[in-house]
Amino acid sequence: MKTAIEINQSIKISDYLEAKGIFPHKCYNGYLMYKSPLRTEKSPSFKVSQQKNLWIDYGTNEGGTLIDLVLKMHPYFTVSRAIMEIEADMIADSVFSFQPPNRSLTSDKETDTDAGNGIEIYQIKELGSNPALTAYLQSRAIQLRTAKKYCKEVYFNVGDKQFFGIGTKNENGWAIRNKFWKGCSGQGVSLFKDGHRQLAVFEGIFDLLSHLELEGAKNLAQDFLVLNSLVNIKKSMDIITSYDSIVLMLDRDKEGQKASAQLTCTIPKCYDVSESYEPFKDLNDYLVSQNPHVLRKVGRGR
Repeated sequence: MKTAIEINQSIKISDYLEAKGIFPHKCYNGYLMYKSPLRTEKSPSFKVSQQKNLWIDYGTNEGGTLIDLVLKMHPYFTVSRAIMEIEADMIADSVFSFQPPNRSLTSDKETDTDAGNGIEIYQIKELGSNPALTAYLQSRAIQLRTAKKYCKEVYFNVGDKQFFGIGTKNENGWAIRNKFWKGCSGQGVSLFKDGHRQLAVFEGIFDLLSHLELEGAKNLAQDFLVLNSLVNIKKSMDIITSYDSIVLMLDRDKEGQKASAQLTCTIPKCYDVSESYEPFKDLNDYLVSQNPHVLRKVGRGR
């Protein structure tokens, strides 16, 4: 494993961000401007100097090296864990890009094209056949048997390139993610109904899967709503208010806490239980913290 000095000297911040699926919004001579990966913002105020290989977030007046950035992105990491995270993420992301098989021979293909983001889905498979995706689940401390009920392997094109990821069906398409990228073929919520009168609400699918892992073999008397994005809260109000009680398990960042506060104020039968995984950002961060061997085995991506 490299030292912190070697990491900062040998890996460009822009290359690391690209490996995480984060790209600059503006390019200038010698520096790049991004929307901050540390918070939600509408205009790019996160600067990366290509010459000095340093970053500064003008919204918070914080900055530093690549190691400093990863420590800000994962506040509970030690320096050694930050180095492990960087080295894992900088493994060529080609592991999630491939030349597809002859599509005429596949019997389980599905086409789902979104003209706005250029994603064309052409094949859906059961989880377990793709070792890279199974390893990604393991890196997030999620068992294959837990994910199979809620997720599929999704194979898709973006332009002339082919990729695959873990997909969750929503009302308008698929929410897809792999170690280096997340996006959707159509924006919408994912509702998993089992006839219960309590609804558990999550921001992302890995939060729901983490909830199931943490509860073990318990037979949870809950239906599940995965927002896939906080922007979907407004359109979900009819679903949320139709339940007798609502348990909120949103992220503990600024936007997630703001959304939880608004929901609990608007709907008296909403209960925010996110304090149960404080000081971690979300349920999956908490789950991984309970399984430290996961990072050593396969490395972890967002």
